[in-house]
Amino acid sequence: MAFNSVTALEGLVNQALGKADTPAVQQGISVGGLVLQGVLAASISRLAGHVDVNALDAALTKTLEGATELERVLAAGPVVQASAAEAADLNQPAQ
Repeated sequence: MAFNSVTALEGLVNQALGKADTPAVQQGISVGGLVLQGVLAASISRLAGHVDVNALDAALTKTLEGATELERVLAAGPVVQASAAEAADLNQPAQ
C-alpha cells in the first residue's frame, strides 16, 4: 500500500530545502520516503486492528500539505498593504 502522507512529507521537505538542493539530496529524500513507506507497510498489521489506516493516511496527508502551504506563505515574507489613497490611484487609468 502506498501512503499519500509520505508523498506529502517528501513535498514538505523538498519545499523546506528549496529547489536549489543537489541531486544527491533529492535522492536521499526519495530513499527516505521509500524507507518510510516500508516501515508504514510493515506496521499495517498492528495498526489495522485499531484505526482506519486509510483515514489516518488521509488526515496525515492533509496535515502535511497544510504545513507545506504554511511554509510557502511564511517563506514569501510580509505582504505590503497599499493605503486606501494608493489603492484608489491604482484604480485610475494610466496617463
